Amino acid sequence: MFSRATRAITALTSLLTVTACSVFGSAAAPEPEYRMILSEPPYELRDYGALVVVKTAMDGGSRAAFGRLFDYISGANAGARDIAMTAPVLKTDSTAGTEIAMTAPVLQSRDGAREMVFVLPSAMTLQTAPVPTDPAVTLSTIAPRRVAVVRYAGFMASNAAAEEAHLRDWLAIKGLTANGPGEVAGYNPPWTLPPLRRNEVLIPVASE
Repeated sequence: MFSRATRAITALTSLLTVTACSVFGSAAAPEPEYRMILSEPPYELRDYGALVVVKTAMDGGSRAAFGRLFDYISGANAGARDIAMTAPVLKTDSTAGTEIAMTAPVLQSRDGAREMVFVLPSAMTLQTAPVPTDPAVTLSTIAPRRVAVVRYAGFMASNAAAEEAHLRDWLAIKGLTANGPGEVAGYNPPWTLPPLRRNEVLIPVASE
């Protein structure tokens, strides 16, 4: 089994090879599909289908949580398939667990139970996703939902509270009712220039 450092270097090399332009703001991974209901930049109202996710508590901080989830998508799981991080290319590797394509965004809860969530590739289900070997990491689903979104640049966490307040003001203007805690979403790799990063705050809202 490769060390975390080796897997991180391999993943970074793959990402740089395919998405060198990501330093200038392009997302480095596929995104879940959604249906646009309303767009008033920087605000949007979207409908997402069901998502399969892997998650972990943030009790030890965001870096530790990210490390556990990164380990999962890099092979700390039960399985024999190898899914490249940058393309849906399959290969068999009997010496390691399943390596899963990383998708955007990375989600962090803004309220209640603090969790970090990776959205898994759309082809995966709870039945086909490999079981984590770390008991602190679990598979789950997010049911289909409508979310209000505000987009912003810079560092993901630094402006999240202010952007969430702006988004809640927009919800009030539109007569929309929040029915869940806010989440922070980051779409770019860490080497992307901060002014060109895409971050979002998402708040689930009641459907009509």
